[in-house]
Amino acid sequence: MAALPRFVFPPRHSAAADPESGSDTSTLSKDRPQIHLQTPTREEEGFSLSVPGQRHSPPEPLRTSSTPPDSPTRQRSYTMGSSGPPLLHDSGAVTPPPTPTGTTHSKSHSASSIASSLSSLRRGDSTSSTRARSRRDTIDESEKPGSTQPRKFPYWLSEYEIEVDEKGKKTCLGSGLWSDVYLAKPCLPNPVDQVPSIAAPGAEMTPPITPVHSRASSLSKEKLPQVPPAYAIKVSASRSAKQVLGEESRILSHIVRFPDAEQYVVSFYGQDTRTEALVLKAMDGTLEGWVQKELNALPEPARVNRLAEVFPVIAAHLLDGLAWIQDKGCTHADIKPSNILVSAPSSFPSPSTSASPAPHTVYSDFSSALLPSLPSPSPSSCKPKTPLGGGTWDFLDPTLLSKSAAPISPSPETDLWSLAITLLSLVLGASPFDCAGANQYRRREFIKQGVPLSYAAYGDDGARNLNRMAALSRGIGLDVQKWFAGVLSREVGRRVGLAEWRAELERAEEKEGVRV
Repeated sequence: MAALPRFVFPPRHSAAADPESGSDTSTLSKDRPQIHLQTPTREEEGFSLSVPGQRHSPPEPLRTSSTPPDSPTRQRSYTMGSSGPPLLHDSGAVTPPPTPTGTTHSKSHSASSIASSLSSLRRGDSTSSTRARSRRDTIDESEKPGSTQPRKFPYWLSEYEIEVDEKGKKTCLGSGLWSDVYLAKPCLPNPVDQVPSIAAPGAEMTPPITPVHSRASSLSKEKLPQVPPAYAIKVSASRSAKQVLGEESRILSHIVRFPDAEQYVVSFYGQDTRTEALVLKAMDGTLEGWVQKELNALPEPARVNRLAEVFPVIAAHLLDGLAWIQDKGCTHADIKPSNILVSAPSSFPSPSTSASPAPHTVYSDFSSALLPSLPSPSPSSCKPKTPLGGGTWDFLDPTLLSKSAAPISPSPETDLWSLAITLLSLVLGASPFDCAGANQYRRREFIKQGVPLSYAAYGDDGARNLNRMAALSRGIGLDVQKWFAGVLSREVGRRVGLAEWRAELERAEEKEGVRV
């Protein structure tokens, strides 16, 4: 067996103080081998191990600092709103931008704008919240009374779904010459639908500053849309009808912003920009349907008593509503029982003290309405000519049907005539021109003559109509036939005005002790 090589100790170094123990190595015996217990931290000479002829280099020390990456070859994106990318030297080191020596601003370079921004920040506002508040102020301005901005339905906050029957057919509330109305129920908005952007194109997008304290939601309870139990969605029946609905939307947007609008006009929530449909409040029915289902279904004695209870309230409220509409400069031009909506008496306070109060009534269907003070959206826009009365002649003022050199337009006086015929139909339970039967040409000739009270007493139902007017006269203490004759006169100069007609009804009710 070969003999192992003889162990050779490393050469002895110069005497040095051991940093760990603090003792001096020079005091040790010269024959005692020197053993290093520490890992060398600096580059030293080569040393040999027990294997002869082998030399090894000391290990490379570990690097404690990293080398910065090479400079990019192209400009990278940097923080929005900064003046430029960070400065780069040839060595790859990043140098911070120099401290500005003067006041600057990213847009106006004005000291006043900076002072305004700092003032807002001291109050805890960020620049983004300030811009959002200015946008809300713009929206609030459009909802002030007298605004001519069309109201848009906020489908991103409150959505609706048109109801269908078991066969998948839409529930239709009514149909007209220009549109169809469908019943819809409120529902949650679609997450895909986003609020339309109102920011100007190319506007600078700066991230908001962290708020210094919690703030309430930007949408207060007052700004959230009102959600009714059900919607009435008015959809155009043809392509040309879309322009009619657009004009109706502009008129409704103008008048419903005034105080007490919901007392006299159907609630309007805006036009759906996706379909151009009008979103309205669904009511319980129309005055025409209420007369047929509620009033005429009663036995004659019960009908007489019920009519005496509700007629003063309904007539006074519709007269007040017409005065309110005319005060806003609007002419309805299509007043009739089917365009007057009714709701349950509990929805609105009623002055009637009876056990069965009168239903609440509001005006609807402003597709034929006129509002001269409302500016036109564009000089070239022209609303399609709508038929007089929406195609229903029974309630038209005969002056609109006369053949004259100068055509007569609907006016507050013609609206009052239409309302008088509507109230007369409420008393009679039908149109005063029903004596003409199914002959439409004969009916139109009766209407042109302008004597509806005479035709109410004519025909098979003439005696019944006279008895109903006489019974109502005894019930409310007012000569009803004479009261109607004050407006339903062929000679325009002999007609009384709205205020005088309303005052006559009020005086009669004061004698009976009924507040109207």
